[in-house]
Amino acid sequence: MTLSVLVVDNNPVLLKAITAILAQEGCSIKAAENGLQALELLQDYSPDIVFTDLIMPQVSGEQLCRILRNTKKHESVFIVVLSAIILEDRERILKEIQCDECIAKGNIQEIREHIREVLKSFALKNNANGSRTQKKAKIPEGLQPSGVASELLSDMNHLTRIMDNLEEGVVELNGRGKIISANRAALEILSLKEEHVIGTPLAEIIDWLVFYEPIKQWVKKQVVQKGMQAFEILEDNPLLIHDKVVTSFFLPVAEKKSVFGLCILRDISRQYKAEKHNRKIDGALRLVKKMDAMSCMAGGVAHDFNNLLTVICGNLDIVMLRSEKEDCEDRKKLVEQARTAALTAVDLTRQISCFSNFGITSREKINAEQLIREAVALYFENKKHKYIISSSVGDYEVSVDKAEIEQVISNILQNSLEASDNDPIKVTIASTVFTNPQLMYGQYVPIGEYVQIDIEDTGNGIDSEELLKIFDPYYSTKERSSLKGMGLGLTIVYSTIRNHGGYVVVHSRENIGTTVSLYLPVYQNSETIFKEDPEAKHKKRSILLIESDQQMVEIGRIMLGYLGFSVETAKNRAQAVKKMEQFYSDQQLAKPLVLLDISSSNGESGVETRRILHAIDPDLKIIAMSGTILDPIMENCIEYGFVNALPKPYSMDSLKHILSGALFD
Repeated sequence: MTLSVLVVDNNPVLLKAITAILAQEGCSIKAAENGLQALELLQDYSPDIVFTDLIMPQVSGEQLCRILRNTKKHESVFIVVLSAIILEDRERILKEIQCDECIAKGNIQEIREHIREVLKSFALKNNANGSRTQKKAKIPEGLQPSGVASELLSDMNHLTRIMDNLEEGVVELNGRGKIISANRAALEILSLKEEHVIGTPLAEIIDWLVFYEPIKQWVKKQVVQKGMQAFEILEDNPLLIHDKVVTSFFLPVAEKKSVFGLCILRDISRQYKAEKHNRKIDGALRLVKKMDAMSCMAGGVAHDFNNLLTVICGNLDIVMLRSEKEDCEDRKKLVEQARTAALTAVDLTRQISCFSNFGITSREKINAEQLIREAVALYFENKKHKYIISSSVGDYEVSVDKAEIEQVISNILQNSLEASDNDPIKVTIASTVFTNPQLMYGQYVPIGEYVQIDIEDTGNGIDSEELLKIFDPYYSTKERSSLKGMGLGLTIVYSTIRNHGGYVVVHSRENIGTTVSLYLPVYQNSETIFKEDPEAKHKKRSILLIESDQQMVEIGRIMLGYLGFSVETAKNRAQAVKKMEQFYSDQQLAKPLVLLDISSSNGESGVETRRILHAIDPDLKIIAMSGTILDPIMENCIEYGFVNALPKPYSMDSLKHILSGALFD
């Protein structure tokens, strides 16, 4: 019977020599230059004997032996290791490598003799019904260990130990995108065995779900076609592999004239589940806090209106009960008290209306320093308390409802005055530019240029645990009556400033004092830039709004339309890509700004969507939107590739401020 043999060796001279020797012995032979090529041949070939070198590029002989022994189709094949490192690594090879015979490479005559002995051993094994005899290394007489080979083996074994002890999974691809190695951690993360991975295209080893096509395209364009661009799957939209949550980094690496790929896998299941649990707890706490605030506000409003209505109804009842002959002056006083209470109720209703995003109806452009100085002077006009005001803001202007800002300043100064003894209140006006989003004392301030107003007192301060509660409606420790302390002071401050596109930050230290900082966006003459593209005046400025929530889409469309934009919307990544293609194919449309919701409410990663859009146009300006200000993207939007971040809920002014900053940038 003719024996079928597979010979694997990356040395072309030895490959030809061994093939010739086996042919002379009457064998049918196929040859491969490395382990990967051998695995490809073995898909449709079942040899009786495999001769393999150990140290080869791509897939080594040791890997090949391991895969053969663990593949049902080839588990019984007779394996012969034919290597130049037998002498230097004899003990480990005989103990660990799953082969039947070992031959140390010597001269051709010695190799021929050893191959004939192996063929006899194979015949004896067959005659013994397949039982394996103890393997021995066939070593030519006089062969001496090589110091260089020993040193290289030591380095290789050291590297192998390092790779097998890494927590990150490392998968290596050849230039055709096929896997040629995977360390222990990678196999555990993928829940696969080595024989199921080696020689398989990366995109085919597991079900990558929504990442299948991106990974397939990355291999094709960046590895095979040498595009050399990395690709990431981040923790905000991770891989789900069986019961594991995994992030991944795909990196093409240049090596001389070729390119190979690395896929680095990280199991973040424990961290992700802990963070998910914490998010659920945080969500529950936020809901409780929100409901507490609403309950507090509802109770406070009911309390104040009940008091006011009691005064109104009580006085009117007395007027009705008194006869017309009684003192007219007393009747007049009763009516006047009822009228005062009614006007207070009207003012309370007006304050509550300030919570609306569209609560500001009167607007004027005004010098910021002039506005603040007049508001402070107006508040202290009839008071004996001292104050110090300083400014370095120059001619900066803001667009505001003057009366609303004066009320804001009055509310803050009232609190500062009540907290201070005789020390003067300090008011500082300055200009501030943030080139990165700021998270200060629990408040988020986006990139932009602002007029900053600091109002500082030297009172007892506020406990850190209570600090964020000060904006809650009716959260107050002060006495409250029907005509004093309505409990909406700082809540009105917060809502009014937010409706102007600004932000409020409170810093307080117990027994030292409190500083309330207001950030109002600097007025920019942005009317023309909102109405037309400065690079092409016949084109209307466009916005692509990527948002999955239909209500947010509708209000966003209305607000953006009011600002003069032509608005296109997309509810997911696929629609966004199609819209972008339309923008670039239609010569009448200007390059759009993009507003992208990164909340993953539609199950898509905002970072990945940003990457795909930038692949279409690297210069595209994309603004991130989210209601979660602690999101790492919101805190470091520039690092994630966004030009700015817009926190939700947003007002007309905050929207205009963020957009104008992006357009002028």
